[in-house]
Amino acid sequence: MKRKRNYRLFLLILFCIFLAVTIIWVTRHMEMQPSNRNILLKCNVYCAIQLDNRTIKPLSLHQTERQSTGEEGLLVPNVIHFVWFGDPWSFTFLNYLSFLSVHKVLSPEYIFIHGENIPNGYWWNRTTLDVSNIYHVYRQAPTTALNGQPFKFKEHKSDLARLQIILSYGGIYLDKDMIVLKSFNQLRKYQTVFGRETKYALTNSVILGQKEAPFLKILNLAYYAYNGPTETWTGTSLRVPDSMSRILPAMVHVEQDTFNRPLWNDLKVYFHGSYNWSRLYATHVWARKAKQTGLALPKSPDDIRHWNGSFGEITRFIYYGPNDVV
Repeated sequence: MKRKRNYRLFLLILFCIFLAVTIIWVTRHMEMQPSNRNILLKCNVYCAIQLDNRTIKPLSLHQTERQSTGEEGLLVPNVIHFVWFGDPWSFTFLNYLSFLSVHKVLSPEYIFIHGENIPNGYWWNRTTLDVSNIYHVYRQAPTTALNGQPFKFKEHKSDLARLQIILSYGGIYLDKDMIVLKSFNQLRKYQTVFGRETKYALTNSVILGQKEAPFLKILNLAYYAYNGPTETWTGTSLRVPDSMSRILPAMVHVEQDTFNRPLWNDLKVYFHGSYNWSRLYATHVWARKAKQTGLALPKSPDDIRHWNGSFGEITRFIYYGPNDVV
């Protein structure tokens, strides 16, 4: 069975190589047609924006004018994308900290939540007060992969959606339990950025990408070879990006250990011990894994005020600020 899976993965990689060569050839020999997608129109404070010819009103109480990123000469726009499919999203204190970290550290032009439902709950209401420029973009979850195969894992629906969102609009995708710790500006000069998760897999908990970046096009087309009922958890979503990054290193920048850290097997040390987070651009809390291993998550500021360990340091850094940590 393992040999059969490895053979399928080998065929998938060959397929991706063929697609890569095709895309490179087309890009070099044909002029790209201008997109008719109305991406982001600059607007005044408290006004709606246009996205794909849809008028989208802000959810935040306060809107903040941001400096246009195009003048900085950076390829990736300073626009944040979150994705949530399924049941209504009951916002947690951890989700609030994630959005607050984006607001404080990255100061994005826009924060988009893509999905069927607008979040709810006390910490969502607090987020709309404390975090500016949030918009909800209605988007249904994909029902199948691009080849019509059913998704084996529901999480793969979001994997495909986040890839297509960055491909279509450009910007930064983040999982809802990521906490940003320092500016991404040094990374936004690359067309595409992924982080490493394991030796043979990249992570898609953070993705930076320029609109219509060639590497993202290749990864999107890989979903035409999705294996349906025999697909593995990491196959198309994580292992194919890793393989393609080794074949086409000029198309993507890979951060080795500054995105998806700590890994799930270091959570106990992270939560209640000492973990060096000084180099991290962002940290992954692994909320679901933490619950599965019996680690409690903070539910309010009272829980982090005297939390011992690196996780307490990080959450206080975001909530109280670097000069007001208690």
